[in-house]
Amino acid sequence: VLARIGKASLGAHQIAFQLYNLLALVLDALAIAGQVLVGRMLGAGDGDGAYAAARRLTTLSLGGGFATGLVLLAVSGPLPHVFTSDPQVINRLHAIWPLFAAMQPAAAVVFALDGVLIGAGDTRYLAGAMVLAALAFYVPLALAALHFHWGIVGVWAGLLALIVVRLATNLWRFGKRRWIVLGAA
Repeated sequence: VLARIGKASLGAHQIAFQLYNLLALVLDALAIAGQVLVGRMLGAGDGDGAYAAARRLTTLSLGGGFATGLVLLAVSGPLPHVFTSDPQVINRLHAIWPLFAAMQPAAAVVFALDGVLIGAGDTRYLAGAMVLAALAFYVPLALAALHFHWGIVGVWAGLLALIVVRLATNLWRFGKRRWIVLGAA
């Protein structure tokens, strides 16, 4: 879609998306801890401990996501210039930067809850929720961005919608506690 929108938008997307991937790896560190802690606690029969650990990890992730988003907003002027000197690419980066920054807190919680649910062995649910979010929200919004000439902002609004839907589905699953399946008595 972005290749059809234009070279500057495609370049801006590549810069922002690579930064997103880098930040995802940093924010995902708590998700890895969640996988281990939740899996160990559920295997040991400690459902309450697994839930408490998951809540702490999610809260820490939310704080990290807010901090990351604020840092991104603070460096929105100079950071794009580190990656390119093309004024059109920088202009397109500035157009999506608020969406990129706003995505961070929600993405951090999504990553943490992914880790919790993976640790609980609830991967089938995660796969279904991701397919739902992608096919029902992201793909239609990305195609609408092309059709209605929303440009890179429309595509990134679709990415933000993907994260928000994943947040909603993960929070719903977490709140229902169906993922708490004890291993040992």
